[in-house]
Amino acid sequence: MSQPLKKSTEQFYREKLEVTIGTRPYNMWLAHTKITIESSNVVIEAQTQLNLDWIKKNYSSPIENVTKTMYGKEVLITYTINPEQKQVVSRQTPASNATTAQPKKVAKNQLLSFTNFIVGTCNQLAYAASKQITDVSGHAISPLFIHGGNGVGKTHLLQAICKHTARTTSSKVRYVTAEQFTNEYIQSSRFGEFDRFRNRYRHLDLLAIDDVHFVKNKIKTQEELLHTLDAAGLRGARLVLASDEEPRLIKKLNNALANRFVAGLVVEITQPDRETRLHIIELLTRKLQMELTPGAVNRLASQTVGSVRELKGLITTLHATTSLLLNNMNDCVGSEIVEKVLRSTPLHSANIKFKHILEATSVKSGISAHELRGKSRTANIVFWRSLTSYLGRELTNLSFPELASAMGRNNHSTVIAACKKISVRLAQEDTTMKVKNEVFELKELIDQLKWAIRSLANKST
Repeated sequence: MSQPLKKSTEQFYREKLEVTIGTRPYNMWLAHTKITIESSNVVIEAQTQLNLDWIKKNYSSPIENVTKTMYGKEVLITYTINPEQKQVVSRQTPASNATTAQPKKVAKNQLLSFTNFIVGTCNQLAYAASKQITDVSGHAISPLFIHGGNGVGKTHLLQAICKHTARTTSSKVRYVTAEQFTNEYIQSSRFGEFDRFRNRYRHLDLLAIDDVHFVKNKIKTQEELLHTLDAAGLRGARLVLASDEEPRLIKKLNNALANRFVAGLVVEITQPDRETRLHIIELLTRKLQMELTPGAVNRLASQTVGSVRELKGLITTLHATTSLLLNNMNDCVGSEIVEKVLRSTPLHSANIKFKHILEATSVKSGISAHELRGKSRTANIVFWRSLTSYLGRELTNLSFPELASAMGRNNHSTVIAACKKISVRLAQEDTTMKVKNEVFELKELIDQLKWAIRSLANKST
């Protein structure tokens, strides 16, 4: 009979699942699902047949990927229903209250508070604005609209705002996703319970709505959301909203709602810079009681240029890997193990197109794709053009003539020369350079670009 692995293994597995499928769907479908991990079997026990069917249909692929990454291909995944769990849940789930708004409950492994939010140049303004809106003295700017890519900390700040306000005041607080708002609105429409629905949202002191881009192309929901924000605002409620996109860039969003979104303060969270990544690595590894050598820390910080969520996923995988490879978990984790984990990440098998390379180098350099493919002889543009060609040769199967065509060149000899120039520079002792006020070694810069390119390719598949 197989022996269960140590208890903490389930925590690492759950954290990896959450990183892979996203916090919101994880909390909705897997946070309360029983997971048993044995040496050769992972058992997923859902509460109902509906939950089981949904998990198998929508999340079986990421579950398989996480399982293979952490435990190997030979591990069997079993999906089943746990009737006892269903009974417990049904007894413990409170009835919904039509007039009392409750903040969303967060899974126990979530430390979404201001204390655990790592502040850096990438999110400093959003953090300050989030702290300010918890000020009940009337100085806060509302609505606060936070936008940025996936996994950069928007949900963290929204839930931190709600938790802090609920804990320190008697305010009525509600955190909800736009998808949840939409579903509740549809239900109220179907059963004629508009008054109940509106009371739930229009008698609050603070309302936080996550993923508001979800309402695009939903005309009736947009109208109801606008009325809700207006009604809550007139009562003096503070409003906090988050989206993957800046309000004006959300497609198929009516002008009145877009104007409401930008009526207060709009702030962006960008991908974490190197210093912030170092702080995140320090916090996460300390939490896991894992010590890294300086070389391993630098390797992680230099190559991982994606979101906080991606970085967290890598460190979770790294911890699981070290538990298998090291005899003593108190040993320092070196660069070799980090390299092994980086090579095994799914991003390294992404289907990379030249457009991904062009986009990543354009974003990193601040030079438009048109200029990178243009004829300017400015030294900085020439360097980035050469680097784009080099990466095209490294990461795709394009021939030199095909690469020349992609770069807008008639003669592929220029591309050959550009690639050779980068190779020669990599062989030099001093390859430091400055990009947007950050100093990089050329190899470090290339590693970061490769990671960004693979992230783009992974998102487009």
